[in-house]
Amino acid sequence: MIQHGGPHENRAAIIMVINMQNFLSYSTAAYGAGLSPGKRIFKVPGGMKAGRLAILMATSPSVIKLAYADFPYREWTVAGNAAVDSADFPFDAVMDAEGNIYLAYTTETDKTLVVARLILTANGWSFEGTSTVHNADENYFPSLMLETNGGRLWVSWCRQIAGQEILQAKYSSDGGQSWSTEPDDPGYEISSGTTTVYSKLIILGSYLYCLYARQGERLACRRKHVNVTQWEDEADIITGSGCDGDFDAAISADGRLAVVFDDGQLGFREFDGREWSGILTVDENGGYFPQVQYCGTVPVVVYLSEFQGVQRGMKYSRRESSGFSISGYLDPAKAVFDKVLGYNAGRADFQDLTAAAANDTPGDMFHPANACLLKEIGDALYLGMTRRFHYLKIIMSVAGVGGTISAQYFNGLEWVAFVPSGGQYNGDVLDREWLLWEDYVSIPTDWMKTIIEGNHLYWIRLVVTDPFLTGPIGSQVTTIANPEGVILMEP
Repeated sequence: MIQHGGPHENRAAIIMVINMQNFLSYSTAAYGAGLSPGKRIFKVPGGMKAGRLAILMATSPSVIKLAYADFPYREWTVAGNAAVDSADFPFDAVMDAEGNIYLAYTTETDKTLVVARLILTANGWSFEGTSTVHNADENYFPSLMLETNGGRLWVSWCRQIAGQEILQAKYSSDGGQSWSTEPDDPGYEISSGTTTVYSKLIILGSYLYCLYARQGERLACRRKHVNVTQWEDEADIITGSGCDGDFDAAISADGRLAVVFDDGQLGFREFDGREWSGILTVDENGGYFPQVQYCGTVPVVVYLSEFQGVQRGMKYSRRESSGFSISGYLDPAKAVFDKVLGYNAGRADFQDLTAAAANDTPGDMFHPANACLLKEIGDALYLGMTRRFHYLKIIMSVAGVGGTISAQYFNGLEWVAFVPSGGQYNGDVLDREWLLWEDYVSIPTDWMKTIIEGNHLYWIRLVVTDPFLTGPIGSQVTTIANPEGVILMEP
């Protein structure tokens, strides 16, 4: 899984999530997380490098980089260039059975659609050149898919002309070195007459499916048998409003096609090759950047859920016998705190602020002894979770003036001060996304649980070392990282 967030000076951090998180790169690209239907992370299926993970990421408006890691995925290579002439728009990629990667993107200068070939070698991936898919008009939002058993490489994309967007498709029979028609010929027309269209190609059995959201009014699909030229007629999956790029699709082990989408509510449908099921609701409050994959025959949906209007948390839900389960946080360390305590040094007294830290009520985080969160030397805010965490989202209603704060963790013997990766924070900014450590791997291994007010947790405490002239008053503190998007690893 790739998570893109912005917890470090408004730059989008690209983070890898396996059993822990590794910081990989900052990104200044407009589409740092790409599109929900896109593919970014792959596992080499066989050969000498079987199991190696590869990630493609847009690190700037024109550069796409590739990084990789071998099991147990704790150490990643420095990201190397996969493309340096990309337009500031989403790309897509696919990996073949040999571990070679095909990368489709829009060129910066003339908005041509090209596919780069990245060949797996003993030393990583070697760039083997690009081929032009279409060099007329402007071309955006590609989706790539390989037919099974080493078949053709397909690409669908949005061709923009005269204010209209036309969904096109072409194929390559030689591994992306050439395409089914000349570069100035757009190939198959899948859909036309729209102002927005986003697509995803997927293979089910002997059929290639092109799923696409068009005009914000419908999510539809067309399909073709791999041995037949003609595409079948368009079939609607859903109609309504809000049908945009927030959708995804996956294939089950027993041959079902799942689609998850957001049209005000987060919905789910399945296709068994003959007919579509009814719509199941995953989350009635909707969701951003949904992803779907099967665990065997059970569909699991991962998505971003709005948290009290100021953050997006990463949640998941799985289908059960009567529908989808109540959603939970995918990463329990990116959630609300298990316990938040305010400590007043003058009275040697703790105040439970757990509920106040989790809700969106302005100015409800304070100690009654001095009507603020922190004030005098020794006052402290204790933040506790059952798991180690590395990030804070802090919202104040009153900013502190004049004081300084020391961030500390407990190492089993004593409290240890440390310099946070995100720099010093003294409660003097009303809204702060604060990295304590760059990623999970960077968290000190000697951080231990301890008991505070009967709660055995991993604690971070923020202790006043210089008194405040004006003490800060808090509104909310969580570890919800407000990510831009999530990409699940291709199975």
